[in-house]
Amino acid sequence: MRPSLRTLLISATMTCATFAVGLTPTDAWAGPNSEEIWFGTGADSLEVDEDGKLTDAGEESRTKEVDRIPGDEDWELRMAARMGKYAAEGPTYTEFYQTVNGQEYIVYRHEDLDYDGSRLYVTTILLEANIGFNKDREYRVQIVQNNGKRDLILAKGKVKLIDTGREPEGADEAEPEEDEGDEDEGDEDEDEGDEDEDDDGSEGEGLEDGSEGAADGEAPPPVEPSKKGCAVESGGGWAQYGATGLGILLLAGALRRRRDDD
Repeated sequence: MRPSLRTLLISATMTCATFAVGLTPTDAWAGPNSEEIWFGTGADSLEVDEDGKLTDAGEESRTKEVDRIPGDEDWELRMAARMGKYAAEGPTYTEFYQTVNGQEYIVYRHEDLDYDGSRLYVTTILLEANIGFNKDREYRVQIVQNNGKRDLILAKGKVKLIDTGREPEGADEAEPEEDEGDEDEGDEDEDEGDEDEDDDGSEGEGLEDGSEGAADGEAPPPVEPSKKGCAVESGGGWAQYGATGLGILLLAGALRRRRDDD
């Protein structure tokens, strides 16, 4: 009987140990352990289901390095924390600390007045660069709540802020602006083309005096002689008698000598 009883006790002990192992926090709880904080990049990370538990996709989005908002200077930090056993409904505070030259300083304290006391606490906090947050820096984070006597630390963790240079969605699809210089060159080419057409008479609108250009194969209209001054025009004046300016002077000189002889 004794050996059988000993065997029964050993078997029961092993069964209880197996059951205890099967209820480890990793298997029994989908999310961070007690008083632990998980971090994600952006409000879409650390997704939870209708029961308030992290989904498989939410767990995969967990990260220790949060990337900067594309095209911005700030960080959108997503947090999922399993609060400690002393958590109660009421205001909670998320504190961010940074160590500089061996000394730790608080950078920012975020207040949440709507905490309902649930064990899984999921929230999104905007970390702005102009209040002290910088890339390539690690920050110690803790969630605290005051019980009327002192601050109780309900969860804690560490996160690093990075900047991978992500661009906003659709930035690569934007069409490049046309070069104004190319447009000007195109206009100049069109103007030169118009001038060439005017030169060869194919597109001329007419002469300055209002007469239309001569048709192909026709001679231009004759030019009327000018009546101004003493200019000798072709086809008029002394030219019709074959006289020239020099001949006129010689004739006038001969007539004058004849008068002097008389």
